[in-house]
Amino acid sequence: MSSSAPEKRKELKLETRHVITPEQVVKNERQMRLLQVIQAYGDISEKGLIHLVYELREHGVDLDYTFSKIGNVITSKQLKDDILALLYVGFVETIGRAKKLRITSMGREALQKLETPEEIKKAVEKVRAK
Repeated sequence: MSSSAPEKRKELKLETRHVITPEQVVKNERQMRLLQVIQAYGDISEKGLIHLVYELREHGVDLDYTFSKIGNVITSKQLKDDILALLYVGFVETIGRAKKLRITSMGREALQKLETPEEIKKAVEKVRAK
């Protein structure tokens, strides 16, 4: 073996994230509204959920997310973070190869204390038709 060959190294990247508890999510009104939207719609992809929340805003249901639109691509860092938080605490799970988001029994239990506003249900049904 020659000592002149360069050594291959893998770099480990660490990302710090705050630990999120189910109690914190329940107290977060925006995340709970998002959970209500997922429950009202049913199984939905992350991309589909982003479009749904964006469209809901057009129908008068503003969930307080900031969106960026580049061409036809709509994105929201806040929304992605909230989806991640719901997944992390187990209120939502991904299913199938399409990785659709589905509310879990823990998520339904957390929502039992909250009544899903009729405006969310109606707006979701209007947008679903699209």
